[in-house]
Amino acid sequence: MNGGGRPRWVGDAVTIAGIVALFALLYLLPADTSLSQVRQAGILRLCVPTLYPPLVTGKVDAPGFDIEFAQAVAGRLEVRLVINTNPAMGRDFNPHNWNVTRAQCQMLAGGVIVSDLTRSFLDTPPHLETGWAIVAKKIPEKLEGIRVGFYSGLVGLDRIALSQFLQTRKARVEIVANAEALAEGLRSGRIDAGVSEALMARQVAGMIDAQAAWLPQSLGRYPVAFGLWKGDLTLKRSLIDIIDELDREGFPNELARKYRISPIAMTIGGVS
Repeated sequence: MNGGGRPRWVGDAVTIAGIVALFALLYLLPADTSLSQVRQAGILRLCVPTLYPPLVTGKVDAPGFDIEFAQAVAGRLEVRLVINTNPAMGRDFNPHNWNVTRAQCQMLAGGVIVSDLTRSFLDTPPHLETGWAIVAKKIPEKLEGIRVGFYSGLVGLDRIALSQFLQTRKARVEIVANAEALAEGLRSGRIDAGVSEALMARQVAGMIDAQAAWLPQSLGRYPVAFGLWKGDLTLKRSLIDIIDELDREGFPNELARKYRISPIAMTIGGVS
């Protein structure tokens, strides 16, 4: 008997009944058909920003790292890739403001940063990593007095922490409009170094035969992923298997060479 005079077995029976009801509800949930729907339609729909090189370039002969990666994924699924461009992607950090729907795409790419916000409604198998990086003909040991061109690139990285980092090291910072302006400033010597997110920094380094290095890890490292809708588990599992398979075959490295994404120079401590 418990303190209220009710037999203990009554409480145990209520608990067991609750567990049974929970499993019954789970059993009655509709099965995940995300993978079978893609295969039945013969189409994998992909949403990407209008332009974000080297991930999305807009060029027919070299459409971008993420585009070609997604084409390889679609090929392994034996379906056709259909690309929908969305100008809001990449400009706004909040994916809820991109106004993407399941009808438009089963997968998102072109700079989806894995964060608590994206995880709230997307499953995100990562395939790249980014963060803040520096690019220069020769990486400087110190930033004091160095003329630094800044181009943010992907949204979602911590710009406040970066600004504080550059200010405390007394770098002379100017904002540039795009990757081409950053590369031209370095090529002409108008600026001594450039700071951008790592994917962009690697591309700029490849464009002008320069070096690239991570800024300190305290400024953050961010997985870059293919975004899938929450609950699309069968499609997610298949995508993860395909990414692992392509990685074992060296396909991402081939794409990196094609898009002149030079490796980040992993020097001890990077630039402090």
